[in-house]
Parts: sequence; C-alpha cells; structure tokens
Amino acid sequence: MVSPQETQSCKTFVAGRPGASRFLKATRRLVGAAVAAATSTAALALAPFVGPVASASPEQLTLAIAWTGTQAAGVPPLIKLYNKEHPSVQWNVVSNVSEQKLLAEEAAGDAPSAAMLITTNLVATMASSGAIVPLQPYVTRSHFQLDQFTSASLYSNSYLGAQYALPFFEDTYALYYNKTLFKEAGITSAPVTLQQLATDAAKLTKTGPNGQYSQLGFEPSMPKELEAYLYGGNWASASGTPTATSARTEEGVRWLVNMETRFGSSKVQRFLAANSGAAGSIDPFALGKVGMDISGEWFMPSIYQESPNLNFGVAPIPYPAGYRQFAGTGSVGGNPLVILKGAKDPSAAWALVSWLATKGQVEATTNRVLFHDIYSVPALKSLVDDPKLAPTPQMAFFWRYSGGSNIHPFPPIPDATSYLNAITSAVQEAQVGRMSVSKALQQVQHQYGPLIEDMVKSANSQSK
Repeated sequence: MVSPQETQSCKTFVAGRPGASRFLKATRRLVGAAVAAATSTAALALAPFVGPVASASPEQLTLAIAWTGTQAAGVPPLIKLYNKEHPSVQWNVVSNVSEQKLLAEEAAGDAPSAAMLITTNLVATMASSGAIVPLQPYVTRSHFQLDQFTSASLYSNSYLGAQYALPFFEDTYALYYNKTLFKEAGITSAPVTLQQLATDAAKLTKTGPNGQYSQLGFEPSMPKELEAYLYGGNWASASGTPTATSARTEEGVRWLVNMETRFGSSKVQRFLAANSGAAGSIDPFALGKVGMDISGEWFMPSIYQESPNLNFGVAPIPYPAGYRQFAGTGSVGGNPLVILKGAKDPSAAWALVSWLATKGQVEATTNRVLFHDIYSVPALKSLVDDPKLAPTPQMAFFWRYSGGSNIHPFPPIPDATSYLNAITSAVQEAQVGRMSVSKALQQVQHQYGPLIEDMVKSANSQSK
C-alpha cells in the first residue's frame, strides 16, 4: 500500500504486491472540513437514503482502487459477490488509480462513484478540499455502527471529528527479529525496552575485515515516523496543530537519531546500500543480514519470497525503561473507502463502501485465496479479536497488536502527506549529522505549523 505522496516507493512483493513505507528506508540506503464542502455537497450528502431501483438493465458504476498487481486481484472477486447479492447495480473495478487521477476525473465531471485510496493520509487533504463527502448522514440513516472498527483505524479515516472514510484493510508496524542471529549472539528473547534493544543491537552487529559492517544489529529507521510516539509524543495535537517540537516528540526522534549515530551513520548507510539491491529492491533483514527491523505486516511476503527458510519472530515495539505506559506503541495506516463528490449514485456508493468495510472484509479474511492476495490487517474488532483466522502466528500478532490503546495513526490533518515528507527529510538530515535534532524539527514546525493551523482554523470557522 504505497503512495508517492507519502514518500513510499512501489517496491513489488510477490508478483506485484507494493511494499508500503519501504521507500523511507530505500532512500537512506541509496544515500474544510466536513462543512467546507457543505455548499456544494449538502444536497448530495443529505439526499434521501434509498438504494438503486431494480431494473432489467443494472446501473453501471465504477469503483476505483489504488492497489495494483496481486493485491488488486483480490478485489474483483469481492465485487462479483456484491453484484450477485445486489443485482440492481453492476460495479466495475478499475485498479491503479491515483488520487491525482481521481481529482482530474472529478474536475472533468467523470468521477467514479466510490474509491479506495492508497493511504489514510489523503483523507484529511481530500476532505478539506471537498473532493470527498462526509459519511455521517449515511451512517445515521442506515444506523451503521462505527464502533465495530478499531479506534485507530476509525480515527485515521476522519477529519476534524467527522467521518469521511471507512477502513478496509490496514497496515500495522512491529519489531521483526531474526531468531537465528539472536541464538548465535546468546540472546534468548526479543527486547522489551529501548535500552535492551540498543544492547542487543550491539551484540548482533559484526564488522568485516574491511572495517565495514557485515551484519547490522538494528536498522535505525521507523515507518510513518512513529518514533514520535516512543516517549508519548505525537506529530499533532488533538485539535490538529502540528507539534513537531514538543519535548516528548523530540525525545523519540533523538533516540532514533542516537541509534544511528552510535553505529556510525556513514557505515550504516554503506551497509544498507550494499545489501539492498538496485533501488532498495532487496531488504537486508529478509536476507538474514540484519538482526532487528521495525516494519509492517506487508513485509512478510517479501521475506517468504527472498528467504523462505528465515527463522524470524515479531514482537511489540520496545518502550523506554521506566515508561511502561508506552508499551505496545505503534502506528497504523491503510486504504480508506470514500465516496467522491461527483458520485453518480452516492447512495449506491454508500451501500458498497459499507459492505466492503464489513461483510467484504470478513469474506476477504476468511477466504484463504483472497487473503493471500490482500495480506493485510483487518480493521474490524471482531476479526482483530479472533486471530486464529490469521494464516500465520506472525500475522496473528499483527492483528492483535493493531487494536492496542497505544497505536497512533499519523494525524488526520490537512496536507498530511507533505507534512510527513518534511518530517522524514528532517529526521534523515539529523541522522546523517547535517543538523541537530532540535534544529531539524524546528524547521518543520516553522514551515508547516502556521500553514496547517490556518487551514484547520479556516475549516472550523466554515463549520460554524
């Protein structure tokens, strides 16, 4: 699940499965609002909630999805099932549709009725511009229960307290560790605290005859820049104001930067570049050359493909010693289901979106063939709480982990993708020693703090 706007490359896993978030690592290796659109969408959102009328010729509608390759192949069977259950409408799936293409089609008056976006970071941006419609009118009229989803997945699909999307499948992140390398180093279990992780990383790191690393204990990078949450920080306040310079956020970033500094940034980057293949196409953890790595559930197909016999485990992301309240910290992202402003039949779109997020998610999870294609974390509590349905113990862990109270999505604020990109660049600048952590974060705050704060204020004022 990958997005150029999220600075994530399209690394292909298993016949075309995109490897979300890996661009953050590959790069280093290679050295508003709900009512803002009210005037244009009020009639649409508050239209009588009725389904399409049955006819001899089913209504033809389009679902645009961002997925490509293997993952995309898992969607048409679900739509075929839906069409069979709802013969008055015929949904057609178009894959590999970016948000730019969606916006262009919408501007031309030819938008698909429903879409699955590539990342939750787009929800707030598209909601603030009026490109997608608020779902609350449909939720209310159909008595749809939002609390059936995990809280983090639901929050990541909202904007300023209003629901603009429903979660389909999610990505969750945890600590991968190589059990074979652990055993060789005399380490008996995954680290629980950040201090233990640093100690274990030193034991797992090996230097070759040329003075460069032949094995790295820990790859010092974190997807979604979740290092902010390690000490209880966040990238934005509950009201949507960026908080890149908050003390707790800076402490988390400083820990990550110190991990790279401890092992030498140039040596770490040289090792990663030498063991990552062209454009980061091969992951050194999957090759058995890294002891620990923080990544998502989508990483597992890559491991199975590159090193099917790799003996690895997954564990909670360690917390700071003495701060047990931050245990189980992590992040979540995924693929939002939305209704476009120019939807041909918004009521039919809601019927499909709500079905995909609930029954469709169950069908995809319980069908081994479909889940092999989709291979993600469900957002429904009923599935997350029943991990015996997961195909492997590792995937079962990710399911349970995603429902934790310390799982934080990247804040659903306007221009979230650009803000995240700026954070990633700033952290990398600090890691390679070009500026201090404080200065790097201050630059981000100075650039995006006033901009996003003004956008939020504008959206709030229009909603009054």
